[in-house]
Amino acid sequence: RRIIVRGVGFESTLLDTARHVKSFVSKTANRLHTNTRESVIRNNLFIGEGKPLNPYRVADNERSLRNLDFVMDARIYVKPISKKTDSVDLLVVTRDVFSFGGSVSAKLPTRYTLGIKNVNPYGLGQRVEFKQVFDTDRTPRYGYEALYRMNNIKGSFMDATVAYTKLNNGISIGNENERSIYFKLSRELYQPFTRFAGAIELSDNLSRNVYAEPDSTF
Repeated sequence: RRIIVRGVGFESTLLDTARHVKSFVSKTANRLHTNTRESVIRNNLFIGEGKPLNPYRVADNERSLRNLDFVMDARIYVKPISKKTDSVDLLVVTRDVFSFGGSVSAKLPTRYTLGIKNVNPYGLGQRVEFKQVFDTDRTPRYGYEALYRMNNIKGSFMDATVAYTKLNNGISIGNENERSIYFKLSRELYQPFTRFAGAIELSDNLSRNVYAEPDSTF
């Protein structure tokens, strides 16, 4: 009959949504993080209102929600309405991954790397990444890359990624540092009823001898 979507905060678990564990960490995470919007969760459902209940599809949809980058856990509960009708409601409950992340590494005293990402900005289910490197052995010493990914375009279960990088490694021959800009569309086998899957990538790549290797090895 109806599909109801509800998101819980970091203080709750999906095994017992009535139980709340208040802590400084959970309170801080809830303030910094924006829960996934209801429209984004609905966009990732392949079960619909007004259709026969297929428990296998429900189980597959629950699994596919958990596989999203921005969802830590998901449950889909079947709620009978009354004994006089064969209709049911579905309650979709999700708990997010904390959207902010980062990494820092160093190879003292010559190389420093810093990366930041947000896997769910403003609860939109998208992904933004930025990475930068400062390396005294490089020419130029500074390099960076930026990536943006859109999840499930208009319910097609097709993801789109666009990125620009000066840190890419060549994937065809050798591991030369590359300047690359690329666009990729991909569709996974997100459920057993999927009829097609695949990916296409368009890119412009240019190898650069940033580490001043001899021509014979570059």
